[in-house]
Amino acid sequence: MGEIKVSPDYNWFRGTVPLKKIIVDDDDSKIWSLYDAGPRSIRCPLIFLPPVSGTADVFFRQILALTGWGYRVIALQYPVYWDHLEFCDGFRKLLDHLQLDKLLADACIYAQKNSSWKFFIWPGGPYDG
Repeated sequence: MGEIKVSPDYNWFRGTVPLKKIIVDDDDSKIWSLYDAGPRSIRCPLIFLPPVSGTADVFFRQILALTGWGYRVIALQYPVYWDHLEFCDGFRKLLDHLQLDKLLADACIYAQKNSSWKFFIWPGGPYDG
């Protein structure tokens, strides 16, 4: 990522889209970091989750392109959770904090084991937070 960090696109992204830090759990050490770009009036954004060893800024090119087309995009960097139930609870609290209306998980990820790094949450379905 060394070459990317000095690219004009990445520097423009970091200069225009702030990295926000949000705590939604009782444990103050669990900090969600996110880039939220695009029209705030859109309450069903595209949400990108990085791979386990990735960070939210790996999606900077997608964020730049999609917001240019009028989409709202949120790229997340999640804190350490020790099981999937704890993660889901923290994720639900984050969605409630962001006051998002709709989410639909793209379940085809489970049928495509070799492309799990492409996983993202697509807007459209009801979210009963």
